[in-house]
Amino acid sequence: MQRETASRIGSVAVLTATLAALSTPAVAIEEVVVTARKMEERLVDVPMAITAMTSEDIEQKGIRSLDDVAANTPGLTFSNLQGEQLPAPVIRGVAPIDIFGENNVGIFIDGVYVSGRSGLNFSQIDMERIEVIKGPQAALYGRNSFSGAINYVTEKPTDQFKAKTEVTVGKDGKFRTAVSVGGPLVEGTLKGRLAVNYDKYDGAYENQYSGIGRGADIGGFEY
Repeated sequence: MQRETASRIGSVAVLTATLAALSTPAVAIEEVVVTARKMEERLVDVPMAITAMTSEDIEQKGIRSLDDVAANTPGLTFSNLQGEQLPAPVIRGVAPIDIFGENNVGIFIDGVYVSGRSGLNFSQIDMERIEVIKGPQAALYGRNSFSGAINYVTEKPTDQFKAKTEVTVGKDGKFRTAVSVGGPLVEGTLKGRLAVNYDKYDGAYENQYSGIGRGADIGGFEY
């Protein structure tokens, strides 16, 4: 009798666990829309190797520069020589032959090509999405995109008022603040968005040169 009772209790427990598993809602997979082929498509439908980062990814991973984009993208490396003057993004090892010449990776902001090399490593502010398109992309993005392209998509204004503020304070004079605000300017007719960023760092390396500036910190920046 005791064995039969235990068997019934065990059956009820298994049945309860099965029903609980069936009633658990399925985890929804976020649908990412990209514009890698210059039209809106679902990422899963695009027949290209693309790494897409949404605004949530950018915030969670602390992406603030092209260095951070490369750190979160397989196959993308980035080196920045001569104090922001010779930035060189490299996709799948296809590096530029002439270090002073043009890069093999095109950088675009909302589809507009960034021609100046000294401005490639700009601060990532108010971004909706970052797309890294790998492989030869010269047919879509031009001759400077032989090994791929990086497309930054900025946040667009909406019909609802939105604002965001970020402040970062750290050692060695690190200070960063970013403010973005957007919404309707004329109801139903005009809407706009404004983003402002200030980023400063004094550097953490001591100048060992015996002349002017000895002992001062180097390696800093101010954007």
